[in-house]
Order: sequence, then C-alpha cells, then structure tokens
Amino acid sequence: MSTFSPTGASANSTPAGNWQGDLLVKLLVRDRREKAFTDFVESYNSLVQKLGKFAERNTALELSEKSATEKHTNLLREVDILREQGSPSNQKKTAELEQQIQALKEELADLYKTRGQNAQRLLDMNDVLRSHEEAAKKNQEEIRRLAELNQALSAKVDLHPQAIREKEVTIQLLQDENATLQLEIGKIDERMKDLERENGQLLQRWLKKMNEEAEKMNEANQFYESALEVHAKALEFQSGVVIVDKEFTPMNNVPKSITFPEAGTGTIRTRGKDFGPVIIPTAVIKKITPHDGEIHSIASSYDGSMFATGSADKTIKIFDSTTGQVKQTLSGSIQSIMHVSFNNTNEMVAGASNDNAARLWHLKTGRIRLTLTGHVGKVYSARFNGDSTKVITGSHDRTIKVWDLQKGYCIRTIFSFSSCNDVVPLDDEGTTLVSGHLDNNLRFWDVRSGKDIKELTGIHLGQITSVSVSPDGAKVLTNSRDNTLKIVDLRTYDVEQTLHSDGYKTGANWARACFSPDGRYVAAGSLDGTIFYWNIQKSKLEKTTKDHIAPICGVSWSPRGGQLFSADKDRTVCIWTGGLR
Repeated sequence: MSTFSPTGASANSTPAGNWQGDLLVKLLVRDRREKAFTDFVESYNSLVQKLGKFAERNTALELSEKSATEKHTNLLREVDILREQGSPSNQKKTAELEQQIQALKEELADLYKTRGQNAQRLLDMNDVLRSHEEAAKKNQEEIRRLAELNQALSAKVDLHPQAIREKEVTIQLLQDENATLQLEIGKIDERMKDLERENGQLLQRWLKKMNEEAEKMNEANQFYESALEVHAKALEFQSGVVIVDKEFTPMNNVPKSITFPEAGTGTIRTRGKDFGPVIIPTAVIKKITPHDGEIHSIASSYDGSMFATGSADKTIKIFDSTTGQVKQTLSGSIQSIMHVSFNNTNEMVAGASNDNAARLWHLKTGRIRLTLTGHVGKVYSARFNGDSTKVITGSHDRTIKVWDLQKGYCIRTIFSFSSCNDVVPLDDEGTTLVSGHLDNNLRFWDVRSGKDIKELTGIHLGQITSVSVSPDGAKVLTNSRDNTLKIVDLRTYDVEQTLHSDGYKTGANWARACFSPDGRYVAAGSLDGTIFYWNIQKSKLEKTTKDHIAPICGVSWSPRGGQLFSADKDRTVCIWTGGLR
C-alpha cells in the first residue's frame, strides 16, 4: 500500500485531479489546526481493537468449551466402564471422576455464562460501532458539503480582490468628482453672493428711480394744478368773480356742510353734523346670510339708509338698512373684496380688492365707473375724500396712492416702510391722511408734499387693523391685533385712552371698529362674536351684546344713531337696534 504525500501529489498530479489534491491539503491543514475528528478516530480505533480482542477471546472460549466437552464425554465413558467393572478401586476412581465431572460442569456453566456476557458485550459493541459508522458517514457527507462550500467561497474570495480594485477605482473617481463639485459649489456661492450684492444695488437703484419718477409725477401734477389755478385766477380777474381759497382748514373749523354750486346738488355731509340722540343697539332685528363667501368688510352710507358688505365671493351687496333686503349686487372684481366705503352723496361705492386694484361703482347704474390700477400688492383700503373728487387707497405693497377721479389717474404715491392695512383722510379735501400699518405704527401724511408729518411708534404691540376718525375730527381710533383700541388726540399726537376688556380679542387682520355718530362711544367686534361698547367720556366698558358665533370682521354705526351693522367670517350680517339712552 503506497503512502500519499501532499507535496508530491501537488507537484505530480494531473490538472484534472489538482482540485482534489488542493482540497485534501486544505483539509489536512485544517485538521492539523483544528483537530476536528481526532477524538472520534481514536475512539473508533479503540473500539475496533477491543472488538478484535473479544473475537479472539470468544474463539479461545469456544475451543476451551469444545475441549471441556470432549473431556467430559471421555470422563463419562470412563465412569461407565468403571461402573461395569465394579471394583472398589474403580468405584473410588469413579467418585473422583464424578467430582471432576461436577467441577467441569461448573466450569462449563461459567464458560457459558462468560460466553453469554461476551456475546452481549459483542452485540453492544456492534451497536456502538454501527452508530459510529453512521456518524462517520454523516461526517463524511458534512465534510463533502463543507468542501464544496469551501470551494465556492474560495472562488468568491478569488473574485473579491478584483472587486475591491474596481471599488477603489470608483471611490477615487467619486472623490475626484466630489472635489470638482466642491470647487464648483464654492464658485457658485461666490457668484451667488455677487448676484445678491448686485441685486441689492439694483433694488436700491430701482427704489431710487421709482422715488424720482414719483417725485417727477408729483411735480408735474403740481405744475398742472398750479397752471389751472393761474388760469382760474386770470379768468377771475377778467370776470370779477371771487373764488374761495381751498387751502387746508383746521379740524375744529371744518364746516357742517359744503355747497358745490357747480355740481347742482344740495349739501354734502361732513364730520361734525348733529344726528340727534345716539342709541346703543342691543337687539337684533334682522339676521341674514347674503354672501357665498367670507365677509371682509361692512360700511354704512352717510345718510344711514343703506349699508354695504364686501366678500370673498368677489361681490359687494347693498342693503336697505330698515328691511335688510338686498338692493343691489355689484360685481366685476377679480378677487376678494377687502374693504367697502360710500362717498358723501351716497352715489358711489369704492371697493378695495385682492387683485391689486380698487374699483368705483355708480349705484344708479350698478356698473363700474373707474378701475384704479397701479398697486403691485393687495389693496386693503379705499376711501373717498370729503368732496368725492379723490380716492385714497392703501396697499400691501407699502404704498398709499391718491387718485384724482376727474382725471382718472394717480396724482400722488406715498412710500411707506410697512404694509398699509387702513388709511383715512383727516380733512374733506384729502390733503392730510392717517394710516395704520403692519409694523404696529400709526403714520400721518401730507399729500401735497408726499412726506410724513408724524409717526407714532410703540402705541400697539400688534399690527393695526383699522383706523377711524371721530365725528368732530379731533381724535383717531385704532384697532389692533394686541386686543386693544387706542384713541389718539390729533392736536398733541398723544394716546388719550386705551380701551380693552378681558373678553375682547380682535378677530381678523382687517377687523374694523368705529365711533358712534356723536363720538361718545366706540364699538368693536370680538373673536367670539361679542360686540363691545365703550363709553369714552367715562373711559369704561358700557355694554356687551352677542348674537354672532364666528369672529366679527367689522361693525359700522348708522349715522342716524339708532342702528349698528355687523358682519362675521361665517357670512352672517346682523342689524342691531335699541332704546334711547
């Protein structure tokens, strides 16, 4: 039997058997390293040796049994012969032979017993051997499976260096690309900073240009108006007719009415007119839901016979103040109506819209008379001046515009530092304005110069939602998101009173409060649908009343003194009335 040499087999084997030699070498190396089957092999060899010894001993016992049987047979034969002879010596010898026979029987019994034990042990050893052979077979199969797995894993391992090299090449390419992208990002950041700087410069230049253009426009309009005045004075000199100077008149000298002979109409009501006893309305006489969208604004006419509402459904509705019936529906707006107001003759209604425009409707025809475009942001306020020759608009684009209705274009643009939520003329000619802004500040403007007269900062902690002028023209009422109302004295620009209550919360960014017609009370709607009445002469909360269930967006006190109109975000309009005080 030849011996196997791993080195010789590896060197002299054919290519077809090379993998078997490699496998055997690896298994030998692994067995030498791990000694996985050493104990098993040693146990197996020990059992085989014991089995051989038992077989030899069994054979010897069989021979001994055979010789003992023959010896027993011979002794029996001799006993029989001695019995036949019958001599005393033979009898003695027979007795000895029987003793020997008995001893042999006992020895034979011991041999049978030992043989049986050996046979049982042989069976046990055969069982153990069989189990070891089965285990060896399973181990061989496991060795074969592990060898195949080892071969497959070796093949994979052989492929890994190539994959690692490819990955390293890919990683290097990605690192180079990442470095390139980092450089490009750095360049883009620098370019973005340059563009931002350039954009800031262009924005400043654009604002400067816009201011210059506005100043030029204002100068041209002023020159045009001066030329008209010179022409009028020339005609006056030629005809001998005296024309009243229209310079600014102080608030306390505003006349009760102004007559326009050239218009051929009667008188126009202005602030300061007496309207009789004022009623604090506490009972709802009419409750309606006229719009298809949220209501943003409500306003009474100057004679108290009508009131108007502006809605997110892009319409303005005109109501009879007595019956609550809809008299007209004014359409034409592209977006939501944010504010409505009547002119002093109750012939026109102005509506500010989210489509960056304001529109004027003529109530007799129900049609749009003018569309005022020029803002670049939502228009939140639109009001007539006292003689209805101008409209003042305030916008989210941080500008206030004055529109000449006879010329049909903007005659003054005032630039502010914050979005304008509401603007009101302080005189009938509209030469002085007051505006409330998103930055919580109240500002006063001179329309003729386009400059601010006074800016009140810090009077509110939230944006100003509405501005109202008292009937005598001496005070300004502001409503704010900080849930307070302030009354400012126009002579000193000081906050005269702060109105607040534990339950009062402003319900919207455009929520509007108002004075009573006699200027003694202030009304405002709250977030929970409650209307609050403050007595400003006594500086206290006079009364509260509630019939709305949604935040109130605005209230308007009828000039007749006996009614109040309110609207909420849930499209509900209430007409309130009460007894005489």
